[in-house]
Amino acid sequence: MNPSAPAGDAATLLLEARRAGTALAAFPRPAPTTLADAYAVQRRLCDALALPVLGWKVGRIPGPLVTSLGAERLAGPILRCADIAEGAPGEARIFTGGAGAIEAEVMLRLGRVPDHLPLLADAPDYVSEIRAGFEVASSPAPDVHNLAPFGIIADIGINNGLLIGPPLARDGFDQLAVETRIDGASVGRGRACDVLDGPWGSLRFLVDLHLRGVIALAPGQWISAGAITGVHPIVPGQSATAKFGPAVHIACTAVPDTGLSR
Repeated sequence: MNPSAPAGDAATLLLEARRAGTALAAFPRPAPTTLADAYAVQRRLCDALALPVLGWKVGRIPGPLVTSLGAERLAGPILRCADIAEGAPGEARIFTGGAGAIEAEVMLRLGRVPDHLPLLADAPDYVSEIRAGFEVASSPAPDVHNLAPFGIIADIGINNGLLIGPPLARDGFDQLAVETRIDGASVGRGRACDVLDGPWGSLRFLVDLHLRGVIALAPGQWISAGAITGVHPIVPGQSATAKFGPAVHIACTAVPDTGLSR
């Protein structure tokens, strides 16, 4: 078998589903089984969608695979962004019949791209804005999480957009207590500083991928720095809220994804 065939098949089927806004019965088989193959599918799919890359999401590698894969995080391109204000819920586009989740995250905007791997202490020098927000995580494949991390990476990190909320003060933003609620019920609490080595570690991870040619960072891109309270399933019709400390509150409502124009 041509070793590139699985990558082409997966990218083509995921492309068609994302363009149409429809779910697949399952993730296209055979699925990628290495990080290199998964990022190759991601690049093919992202190139075929032909949309500007507005940023990068950062996710977690499942714990049992961290040692064998030599990585704790994964990345995916962000192709949709929308600003939301307090008191004005955003729309989280979810593939009906696919996988859908909402994640409260810190959003970092790149002011400039490092030409070397920065120390954690130096990472803030490359960021021009810090905001609260939601990552909308949705895939046409309902079983994509069963293929983590390879299926998640391949399907552009299962990112389906960012909802960018109000600014956060640079000092202490990562120590804010964050709580996510879905339909009024609390589903998770946490602090950004407690997720591995925090948001600056997520930035450093992406810089490493950039320097190795796996992804391409650019000034102005947003970095969705990792789920603070967890990954929370959501379906169209449900609403989510997140509090970042006592002062910043954001909200969104899940709506059906209607696809992308060709």
